[in-house]
Amino acid sequence: MKIKSLLLGSAAAVVAVTGARAADAIVVAEPEPIEYVRVCDAFGTGFFFIPGTETCLRFSGYMRYDIGFGDEGIGFGGLDEDGDGDESWRKRARLSFRTDTRTETELGTLRAYAEIRTQWDSDNNEPTRQGETEVTLNFGYIELAGFRVGKDESIYTTWTGYAGGLINDGLVPFGPFDVTLISYTYDFGNGFSIIGGVEDNQDNTNGPSRDPIVDDMGNVIDRGFDSNRNTNEYLPDFVAGASYDLGAWQFRGVMGYDSSDENASFKGRIDGSFGRVNGFIMGAVNTGNNPHFYAPYSGDWAIYGGLTFDATERFNLNGQASVDDDSNWGIGGNVVFTIVPGFFMVAEVDYVEPDEGSSSTGGVVRFQRNF
Repeated sequence: MKIKSLLLGSAAAVVAVTGARAADAIVVAEPEPIEYVRVCDAFGTGFFFIPGTETCLRFSGYMRYDIGFGDEGIGFGGLDEDGDGDESWRKRARLSFRTDTRTETELGTLRAYAEIRTQWDSDNNEPTRQGETEVTLNFGYIELAGFRVGKDESIYTTWTGYAGGLINDGLVPFGPFDVTLISYTYDFGNGFSIIGGVEDNQDNTNGPSRDPIVDDMGNVIDRGFDSNRNTNEYLPDFVAGASYDLGAWQFRGVMGYDSSDENASFKGRIDGSFGRVNGFIMGAVNTGNNPHFYAPYSGDWAIYGGLTFDATERFNLNGQASVDDDSNWGIGGNVVFTIVPGFFMVAEVDYVEPDEGSSSTGGVVRFQRNF
């Protein structure tokens, strides 16, 4: 009897222990956090891995509002809305959205970059009409192993950079912009780089961008950039450049050959940094007798110079002056104030003195939020 009771007690103890272990086994543990989006820091701030891929993606852009004032025809100056000769405020709102995708491959980084802009302008002239919104693809290209192909701004402009920190930096024009291109860049790794490419600024079926300007004697003063181009011609334009970066000093040069005009323009630039002051001087020379795609200025040459003063972390001052061979010249300056990180405003005033006609004074106030 005692043995029987002992066996029954042992069996009950075993069942109790087994039940306790079974109860512990079905306790659900707290789930560990899952990283749905991985940060990709190989290409800089803002990149992340597209889920399920090894491709890094970044979204960026800006929202901008411009208010132009002063004489019509000076950059983003005023607008003569009723034709009475009195200028008024001109307004512009723009949203720019950029995508940048990069993937490491056996041939290097494979990149695709695009920038889409949608813009409303109070001007009732082309390309935007008053009250209408325009959407454009300003950049759209692919890069691999130093090669770039697609829609971009001309190498003749981007290789040497814009003419200073002004909004209206083209008081004397310094280069073309929208093109389709195929280019190759090689960096020697010691501060020296070279670039070469072919580019085209219009589709072969399109006509000139605008009519040429002719004086009273019938001489062509301004060919309208593209008005001399043969639209049945398949030969592209050619661009080549070189640069040398020494840190505080940068030296850059570029050549653009307009195959339709059969003339070239050469441009060189020197940048220097002196503490809080940065300066540049840039010059261009035209081999032809008239303006062409790579020589939008008048005459045989043009000179540009400017300074930037980083007064504080929130205030920057920019100034620029430019002149060409036909005595067209302009000068301008602005103040850039960073209100909070990512949001700044610019107040700018510009003056242009043409070789012929009356002078113009104007400017722009800009508000911009970067993201």
